[in-house]
Amino acid sequence: MTPALALMLMAGASGAASPLTETEAVATALRNSPQVKFRGHFVDEAKALTDVGLTWNNPHLRIGGLRYDELVDPAIDRRSYGEHPFYHTSVALRWSPPGLGERGARRAEGLANEASATMELTVARRDTIALVRRLHAQILNFDDQLALAREVTEQRAKLRALVKSRLQQQAATLLDQSLTEVDYLDARTELAEIEVRRRAAYDELLVKLGLPAGEDVQLVASSQDTCMAPEPVATLTTRAHAANPRLHLLEAQDRAVEAERTRRWLDLVPWVDYLQVGYGLAGDNSPSYIAFQFQLTLPLFDWKGPHRRALTARHEALAERVQAEDRMLSDLVLRAAAAQTEQAGLVERYREAATVVEGGLTHLRAALEQGRVTNLFEVVQLQTRLLATKRSYLRATLECKLQKIELDRITSTGLEN
Repeated sequence: MTPALALMLMAGASGAASPLTETEAVATALRNSPQVKFRGHFVDEAKALTDVGLTWNNPHLRIGGLRYDELVDPAIDRRSYGEHPFYHTSVALRWSPPGLGERGARRAEGLANEASATMELTVARRDTIALVRRLHAQILNFDDQLALAREVTEQRAKLRALVKSRLQQQAATLLDQSLTEVDYLDARTELAEIEVRRRAAYDELLVKLGLPAGEDVQLVASSQDTCMAPEPVATLTTRAHAANPRLHLLEAQDRAVEAERTRRWLDLVPWVDYLQVGYGLAGDNSPSYIAFQFQLTLPLFDWKGPHRRALTARHEALAERVQAEDRMLSDLVLRAAAAQTEQAGLVERYREAATVVEGGLTHLRAALEQGRVTNLFEVVQLQTRLLATKRSYLRATLECKLQKIELDRITSTGLEN
């Protein structure tokens, strides 16, 4: 039993929410994903069809020379059969062997079909893993944003109450009251928007996990879930090329083309179409006998030139597709790594800025409560700056995490296995 399943069963028995880590969420999603399951069956089918293509042909049993007048007429006329009723009857086995290079071409074609099915399965697994990890990260980040939005809403509610109190004491103006009311409304609106986005991401995650709607699942973050710059681009590119299932498919297809081209060259060698061994029964004046037959196809008219030209063109096209796939993959790695590096720098800068602004805001609030500062506009402005800085920090952290997930998807790093 997997850890995720055990946690869910325990939660169902106790009625409590089940804490789900990123790893457990991915394992649950892969286990319950119909897309992954049916593509896995396609891989099994492709492997079986490869074995089908390598099976030997069954021989044919051929019986000839059965005469109506020797076998049926005596039974109808109720007369005795002759001494040799099966005169001129023969029994033979005919077998058609595979052509030269045919089994090798079939095997290469079957392996190419297996590579295609495996590629689809790998892509489905990668996409499922990446999507679940993204949703998991987004929900946890939304939780942090919700905590920040609730804190800001509470602070602005306190400031709103303070302004109302001072307005009654004629220590504040209607402009101050309007300003605090608008800021309080903005904070409530922001809080509601984050709750809606969090609910949408949570519902989508439940679908990917195969859980019923409304299931209460608690998500927990990894202890190593920090934002940092990625590995060198050269290392990531090498890993991405080695793990790219499309390149594996193109290589398998190219091997199938080479095997088929070899087969077309071998078609120029005369080869038997069938082999036959038969036994003829004895007659009145002839003894029984064993006969051998075979048939050859002579390459006199069709030299398979157009076939080889077509296969050569396909080989060259596959080589160009490999080059195009290499360049596209390198570009994807380069852009994802650059984006993660940029977001990692932003996270560090926003973290430092938030600390500075938070300290200033704490000092200003104390001064405001003690009556040493009466300019509410400065308080609201600093609160707005702090909110924007902290929100930008959380968003940069999430974007950094998403870029890392994208790099892991491209390079099959992390949770792929």
